[in-house]
Amino acid sequence: MSEFARKQPVLAGLRNEIIWQESNSLDIFFRKSKEKFSKLGNQLLGRNKRIVESILVRSAQLENSNADELQQALINVRKDLRIDGINTVTIIEAFAVIREVSGHVLSMRHHHTQILTSLALLRGGIAEMSTGEGKTLAATLAAATASLAGIPVHIVTINDYLAERDANEMVALYQGLGLSVGIISHEKELQERREAYACDICYCSNKELTFDFLKDTLVLNERKTTRIIQASLLTEDTSWSDNLLLRGLHFAIVDEADSVFIDEARTPLIISGQEKFGQREETLLTTAMTIAMEFKKDIHFNQDETSSIHLTAAGHKFLLSSCESLQGLWKSSFYREPLVKQALASLHVYHLDSDYIIDDEGALQIVDPYTGRVMPGRSWGQGLQQMIEIKEGCKLTKPRETNAEISYQNFFRKYHHLCGMTGTVREVAGELLDVYRLRNETIPLLKKSQRQKQFKEVYLTEREKWLRVAEITHHLVAQGQAILIGTNSVASSEAISQVLTNEAIEHKVLNARQDKEEANIVSVAGQTGAVMVSTSMAGRGTDIKLSEETREAGGLHVIITELQDAARIDRQLAGRSARQGDPGLVSEILSLEDRMVKKMSGNLLRKFIKSVSKTGIIIPHQLGYLIQQHCQKKLSRSHYRQRMQLIKVDNQRQRTLAFTGDKK
Repeated sequence: MSEFARKQPVLAGLRNEIIWQESNSLDIFFRKSKEKFSKLGNQLLGRNKRIVESILVRSAQLENSNADELQQALINVRKDLRIDGINTVTIIEAFAVIREVSGHVLSMRHHHTQILTSLALLRGGIAEMSTGEGKTLAATLAAATASLAGIPVHIVTINDYLAERDANEMVALYQGLGLSVGIISHEKELQERREAYACDICYCSNKELTFDFLKDTLVLNERKTTRIIQASLLTEDTSWSDNLLLRGLHFAIVDEADSVFIDEARTPLIISGQEKFGQREETLLTTAMTIAMEFKKDIHFNQDETSSIHLTAAGHKFLLSSCESLQGLWKSSFYREPLVKQALASLHVYHLDSDYIIDDEGALQIVDPYTGRVMPGRSWGQGLQQMIEIKEGCKLTKPRETNAEISYQNFFRKYHHLCGMTGTVREVAGELLDVYRLRNETIPLLKKSQRQKQFKEVYLTEREKWLRVAEITHHLVAQGQAILIGTNSVASSEAISQVLTNEAIEHKVLNARQDKEEANIVSVAGQTGAVMVSTSMAGRGTDIKLSEETREAGGLHVIITELQDAARIDRQLAGRSARQGDPGLVSEILSLEDRMVKKMSGNLLRKFIKSVSKTGIIIPHQLGYLIQQHCQKKLSRSHYRQRMQLIKVDNQRQRTLAFTGDKK
């Protein structure tokens, strides 16, 4: 063991090295934090370098070990971790052994940047590791070390596809270390979920994990009080505990952490049961839809930047006159206004092939706005689901009542040790520190990026945009490059697909309708001349392997056709190209008819765009791009306010209902 390792202090369990002290003054807190970060940064870089060197030296010593010697080293590591805990000495030995087992089993040894990533995870931080740098393998060092120490580990990803893919890729390594691996997916039954969570390491999506926690909350609520639960344990009554899914919230590694902690944290997760729903309720919703169809936008109602519906004075009068001949609930403004507002939202806020699709069986399926994937079994509440079904002529499903709910912010803060990885975090580093107490560490690139930016063009109409995209695609296919065309919705992906078809350009489409074919479509997306049109499904975690011919032709060319809710999400899509030193290019071809511009432009900007379209003046691409960025920043600020409001409401509800034990 190196002298450096022997002198290092023991990490405080699995807690962060810096214990944040809450201050009465937020300004003082941030100023002192900035000063500490500046001083700590230099110290941490030097310390990390020495730890990595010690790991690589120890790994080199184990490189020529036979299977029996490596197994003995593994046994010793497990014993030391169980006795001494996770400290610098045990980390060096554990990482070295895991790295060598990985070399034997997977023929891949962790690079120094991947070692730095896992060190950041064990410190309880966010590792900002660029896309394509190998986060899946990097996480195994921290996950296996914690698991060898006897700590149940959850590796959380943004969807079932990535959870299954990552687990299957790494399962041989974990088995080589004597660890069991479980996978949670939507179709798993309750007993299968218990078995998966009982494994040493469990791969799961953030939604499935949180819903399973809520299911356990309902089971525990049946015991009413903590004393009843304690009495059951003393009397060895396990009839209730056998129904629990999770073993607790101990150690979580969250992949694509900014997506989980930030983008998806604007709405609470709700578990519900079926409400009573009969002819009376159906008539009520149908009447609300009939009335709402007569309302005119900007005359009877307005829609703000958060997509909330607000009735105008004329709208209130029109609603009152529309309900004069109606009886029952329609006589009360307390009931009729929310009903009509919800009906207006179903007509004007939620759109087919963007927020939802109609599947082959004629059922309405919600599309996840962050992953572009269908969310089976999910439904909107407060009658919205049924109103949209009425709008689309689908068979009505029964509405649901809320049994339990929780925000991502409150859920993930329950973990004893929380950490994460992502390629795009710097814009939201302050929020992650403030809400989750997670400090981000930037991991250097293993190889210098060869990504180049090419076109940045903004057109007046959507049709001009699609024709320009088709023109560029035709040119790139002739050069032998692979092309990924990124869109924001199913409708947009099908629109550009139709244009490409008209231009006789062969291509594949990956959206919520083709999610079952994802692996097959992605597997050929890196071939020379391949064209893939995709929604945000290809934005995170998708690894497109390039053929040698494609690499020589210039690599993968990503064409962004619509800006996402935040610039860092656009960088995720751009990060599909030029991975691990490969060549690659990124272009942005946008229009002033994009949905985000229509939604966030405001009255003054909207009038300017309308007048320009009438006069036929050509807007410079640079000015058009500034308009796009303005709308994007405006939307990001709006989402930030929604997240802060959700935290406030969630905390207030928990304080208010704490004395009842109610977890709703």
